[in-house]
Amino acid sequence: MVACWLHREISMKEDCATGMSAPHGCIDDKVVVETFKEALKERIGADRFRMWFTHGVAFAVQAATAENTASGENAVGGLQHTETPEPTFASTDVPSRLDSGPRLVVLVSGQFALDRLRQNFLQQIRAAAAQACGSPLAVAIELGRPQPTQVELPLESDEAAENGNSEQAGNAAAMAPAALASVCVGANGPAGTGAMAQPAASATGQTASSPRARRLQSPTRRARETHGSPQRKRSAAQPLSSLIAAGSVRSPKPKKSRPVDDGTQPSLPNFESTETAAAEASGTAGMPAGSSNGKPTLPRDAMTLSSFVAGTSNQLAHTAVMMACQSPGSATPLFLYGPSGIGKTHLVNAIADQFRRRHGMRTVVQLSGEKFTNDFCKSVGTTGLPAFRKRYREVDALLIDGVQFLSAKSATLREMLYTVEALIEAGRPIVFTANQAPSEIEGLSRELSGRMASGLVCPMHSLDSTTRETVLRRLVQQRCSIPWPDEMITEVNAQLAGDGRVLSGIVNLVATLQKMFGRMATMDEIRQFGGNLLRVGQASVTLSTIERTVCEAFNVPLEDLRGSSQARAVCEPRMLAMYLSRQLTSSAYAEIANHFGGRSHSTAIAAEKNVKKWLESGKAIGRGPTSVSAREAIDRIENQLRTA
Repeated sequence: MVACWLHREISMKEDCATGMSAPHGCIDDKVVVETFKEALKERIGADRFRMWFTHGVAFAVQAATAENTASGENAVGGLQHTETPEPTFASTDVPSRLDSGPRLVVLVSGQFALDRLRQNFLQQIRAAAAQACGSPLAVAIELGRPQPTQVELPLESDEAAENGNSEQAGNAAAMAPAALASVCVGANGPAGTGAMAQPAASATGQTASSPRARRLQSPTRRARETHGSPQRKRSAAQPLSSLIAAGSVRSPKPKKSRPVDDGTQPSLPNFESTETAAAEASGTAGMPAGSSNGKPTLPRDAMTLSSFVAGTSNQLAHTAVMMACQSPGSATPLFLYGPSGIGKTHLVNAIADQFRRRHGMRTVVQLSGEKFTNDFCKSVGTTGLPAFRKRYREVDALLIDGVQFLSAKSATLREMLYTVEALIEAGRPIVFTANQAPSEIEGLSRELSGRMASGLVCPMHSLDSTTRETVLRRLVQQRCSIPWPDEMITEVNAQLAGDGRVLSGIVNLVATLQKMFGRMATMDEIRQFGGNLLRVGQASVTLSTIERTVCEAFNVPLEDLRGSSQARAVCEPRMLAMYLSRQLTSSAYAEIANHFGGRSHSTAIAAEKNVKKWLESGKAIGRGPTSVSAREAIDRIENQLRTA
C-alpha cells in the first residue's frame, strides 16, 4: 500500500510545474493556503478566526526534504522556526504518507499564542487542512521568529587608510580566528588545549583558505585577491566584523551646526530676587505659595482643612466636613450647595485628602459631574457598562463636584441613581456639591434627589465681610511681596462681593502692579487696571430680578404677585419681595410699592415690618410644598440672585 502511494505521489509531482507542493493535482501552495483559511474560518467562526489567525500568524505548505528531517529547522516565509516537537496524530492508517509527504505549517509569533492554538484549535486545523487538500495532511504549529541579519554600515576606506593599515589589517585578519577559537575554548577548558586549539593554530598560516577567516579580512585585501587589481575602488557597505578586524572604523563626521543668531534679547526685571528679599523681610518665605524644594504647589494640593477659612457663612458645612473626616460613614451622602466661589471645591479636596491620609483609603474617586457624564457616554460606546460600573461602584469613597450638570440627562441620572444606591448599601462615603439644593435642581429625578437628601444637606452662603477680610489678608500674605495697608484692605473688601475667586483675582492684580511699579499700588491705580473685577464683585440686583426670583421660588405667577389678591399664598411672597427690594436695592418705599401693583408707600413699610416679625418668630411662608421659614426663604432667594 505504501509503495503504491509513493508511486502515485511521484507521478503527480512529475506532472506538476516547479514549486507545486500540494498533495494532489496541480494546485499552487497559495491556493491551498487560501482554501485552508476559508475552511478553518467556517469551522471556528469568523470572529475567532480574526482574533487568533489574523495578526502574527502565517501559513505555508512545506515539502518534506532530507534536510528538514535531519535538522528539524526550516525557514518558511522568511521566519526561523525553533525546534518544536511535532504533534502526534491519532489516525494510523497512512503513517508513512503523513511523515514523508508535505505538511502545512502554522507559524505564530509568541509562545502564548502557540500554546493556545495547540490546545484549542489543533483538531480544527487538521480537519480544515484535510478539507483543503482532499487527503490527510500533516500539520505543524511552530514558533516563528525573524531571521537575524547583519547590520551593514556605509563606511568607506580611503587611500591613506589602505597604505597605512594594510599590514595591520592582514595581521588582524590572521589573528581573528585564533582569538575566536580561544574564546570558545575558554568556556570548556584551558585556552590552547583540546580540539579547539588545533584549528586556531592552523588558521594563522592559512588565512584565506577558511571562509570564516576570509570574512574577517580587510575589504582592501579581499578586493585585491578577488580582482587582482591594486587600484583603489569605492567600496560598498561592508559588514561590521570585517571593519573591526581591518581596523578601519572611523568616527562619523560631525554635522555642521547652523549659525545661531547672536541678537541680543531685551532684559527682563529680576522679579525672583525682589520677591525673595521681600519675603525674607516680611517673614513669609515659608508660606504655601511654593513648596520647599522649589517646585510650585498645585491648587488642589493647597486645598486642605487647615487652609480653609471658616465663618458664619459656611459654619454648618465646615462642621459637617469635620464630622465626615472623623467618621466617613456617619452622614452619607453629604450634600454641599451654594453659589460659586464660596469654597465647595476646597472642602471636597480637603475631604479627599483626609480620606487618603487619615483613613488610608486607596480608591478615592474625585471628579466633576461633567466628567462623570463624559465617562459614561464614552463607556457606552467603547468598553461597556460593566467596566464603568466597576470603576465607580468598587471604590472606597466617591466625591462629585457640580452634580447640577447631570440634570435632564435621563440615562446618566439612572446610572448615577444605581451607583449611589450601591455605595450607600456598601456603607461607602459619598459627597456631592451643587449650586442649589437637591430638590431645587431642575431636571433631577425625584428618586435621585431623595437619595442625595437622605444624608446631610448643608447650605453655604456667600462670604460675609469678616470671612472675606480674613481670606483677603491670607492671600495678600502669600502672594504679594509688599504688604497692604489696613485701610486699603478694608476699602477693597467693602467693594467686593462674597466670591473667593474674585478676591484671588484682585490679589493677583495688585501683586503684578507691585512688580510693575516697584512699590505698592494706590487705590486709583487698582481701579484703573482692575475696575472690571471690582464691578464683577458687586452683585447687580434690581426690582425686576427680585420679583422674578420670588415668583420662581414660590411658584406664583407674575400677574398674581402684582395683582390685588389677598390670599396667603400670594400676599406673603409679595411682602417678602418688598422687604428684599428694600434691603438689596436703593429704591425708596414709594418706588417699591408702585412696582408691585401701584400700591402706596405705606404698604411697603408695613411689609418690611411684617417680615422682620417673621424672622424673629420663625414663621413659615407659603402653602403646601413651597412652605419654608422666612429665614430659609430669604437665604434661598439671595442665593439664587447671586447665581443668576
